[in-house]
Amino acid sequence: MGVRSSKLSRIMGGSERPKNPILTPKGYVPVTVGLNNETQRFMVHTRALGDADFLELLCRSVEEYGFYNQGILRIPYEAKDFEEWIRKGAKHNIFRVMPS
Repeated sequence: MGVRSSKLSRIMGGSERPKNPILTPKGYVPVTVGLNNETQRFMVHTRALGDADFLELLCRSVEEYGFYNQGILRIPYEAKDFEEWIRKGAKHNIFRVMPS
């Protein structure tokens, strides 16, 4: 299945895509991890959202930002420690998105 544009968006020129978009793969959620301005972007498989360790990180996010933050899911945790957790014990697919 591909993305189809409507007739209206083609007429209005809305079918143009930005150059080098960061597309979220099916079954993944984009997440920003980091403190202050030291953040990294990750793609987290939806199955990981129910993992006990990841739920603890989500609780930290709720404490810091509340339930209704705008935009991408943000987790207040050291990005390098998150990457270490991924390497050592993450049971689900999580990968870092490299900046373009």
